[in-house]
Amino acid sequence: MEFQAKIFVSVSNPGARIAELGGPFVMGSIVLLSVLKIMKAPDFYEFYCIGLLVVGLLCMIVGRMIAKGNMFKIGLSDTELVAAENGVRVGEEFYSHDQLTDLAFWVEGYDGLATLKFGRFGVTRSGRKISGADNKIHFRANGKKHLYQFYLPDQGSMSQLGQVFRIYYERRIPFRECNRGGPTFLFRQVRSKNELEEMKKREGFA
Repeated sequence: MEFQAKIFVSVSNPGARIAELGGPFVMGSIVLLSVLKIMKAPDFYEFYCIGLLVVGLLCMIVGRMIAKGNMFKIGLSDTELVAAENGVRVGEEFYSHDQLTDLAFWVEGYDGLATLKFGRFGVTRSGRKISGADNKIHFRANGKKHLYQFYLPDQGSMSQLGQVFRIYYERRIPFRECNRGGPTFLFRQVRSKNELEEMKKREGFA
């Protein structure tokens, strides 16, 4: 049993970088205007704030036009990530579980899944959809840190990863799984270490 996915790599996107510059300019103009008001500076200094604001907005608009609306600075590569019973492979590099330490999976979900919403009464799914791109694997091997971002295209690919997790739990292979809400167990949110152990017992892994 194995899980396969494509990983993301950095790509050149000058338009996105120009658009990103707009944010600090806009925020800087607002902060500067507030400081000038507090200091009761002469009114003509406000023109500097307006200038910063205009520059920021131009960066955002021009940057998006150059990028043609694509604000991503990563792209899907042909390099394949494989998480299997006997180890992890990235491209041509294979690492057995004996070589791996600090193995961890950050899994937000597959493309089209509703995003998590954290509220007073727990975690629910909102109306917004996940892109399937915010998933990562981290581990150490041969004295080096490795971090890769991978794509989950559909529910089937996420289920496949879940089957690999089951094998890891059954074989006591040390690893962690989580999402932005904290630790998870088979993609279900976990609120405490005791709850995690109880969930493992119910599944027959403890």
